[in-house]
Amino acid sequence: MKVIQFVPTLDSGGVEQGVLEMSRALVENNHESHVVSAGGRLVDQLIKNGTHHHIWNLHKKNIFTFKHVKSLRKWIISINPDIIHVRSRMPAWIVWQALKGIPLNIRPSLVSTIHGLYSVNFYSAIMSKPQNIITVSKAANEYLIKNYTKSTNKNIKLIYRGIDEKEYYQNYKPDQAWLNQWYEMYPDTRNTKLLTIAGRISPLKDFEKIISLAKSVKDNSPHRFKILIAGEAKDKHQKYLNTLKEKIKSLNLEGDIYFLNFRKDIKNIYSISSIVYNTSNKPESFGRSILEPLSIGIPCIGYNRGGVKEILETLFPYGLVEPDDKESLLNKTLAILDGDNINIKENTEFLTSNMCKETIDFYQEISS
Repeated sequence: MKVIQFVPTLDSGGVEQGVLEMSRALVENNHESHVVSAGGRLVDQLIKNGTHHHIWNLHKKNIFTFKHVKSLRKWIISINPDIIHVRSRMPAWIVWQALKGIPLNIRPSLVSTIHGLYSVNFYSAIMSKPQNIITVSKAANEYLIKNYTKSTNKNIKLIYRGIDEKEYYQNYKPDQAWLNQWYEMYPDTRNTKLLTIAGRISPLKDFEKIISLAKSVKDNSPHRFKILIAGEAKDKHQKYLNTLKEKIKSLNLEGDIYFLNFRKDIKNIYSISSIVYNTSNKPESFGRSILEPLSIGIPCIGYNRGGVKEILETLFPYGLVEPDDKESLLNKTLAILDGDNINIKENTEFLTSNMCKETIDFYQEISS
């Protein structure tokens, strides 16, 4: 079986990580794996794992991107795949138009994945157009059915995203060399409670809530602590980052909050954390930034909605708080810092191995 996955770029993020995992599983199961993107820091790893990478600039959200339709159609015919899997809206539009010009008898099966709870509009509707659709959570499934009712007669498959149980397991500890390097760089974090949040620096992640929480913890807890914010601010979000730094300064928290930028060692950072948070101001379709630390036994707190809710309900129900409930967010933080209510179940449901097997089975079902 020959599969092409389309993704805007391969820099960082849960979607990109899933593309890498799926590509590796295809190769390991003797299928031919191709990925189309505009490039990024993860390309080398993708190729190393045996996938063919093809650079196409299909990620720019403007009318000029449609100039690629004819040449992409010709290229798809030359590759002759069994499956085309679109994972993002702009590439999906170009692929959709390209496939319409391919005769049905040689047209590959098309599948989309609903990775996000997108704004409901004409642009987002492209992800519901294929006959075959994967949703990454119950929240994503409900979003699809509720907002695109025509999808009820589609072939919809719920396949949870997951983590590699060989990489993320209870009581994981980083090696001493990493710890030495970390404490050399951040000596003030030694013997300190670390409260961590990971994600791209953008208003969607609503880091203001964590900054406000830091002030409340400082005023109400005897514990020494630091806030770790792991994520990069792309060009358009530099202004937002500056706003966050101004808020930190106004609250006199400059020595308590570290911006770590993009980190390849986020698993190690999770492992030395006391609590990991997800306080996005909109429901998320999944919540890898909660799943990864929970899977290695680190308590997490997140809002009672979207995919984050589904993960916490299964693995650590105590970590659920109602959106924007500052009092509950603080009280549960203080309780966990005091060592209370830390009972995290082993993750046996949200696994990469499950995701890859179910996805490959789905590919074979729709290509036969």
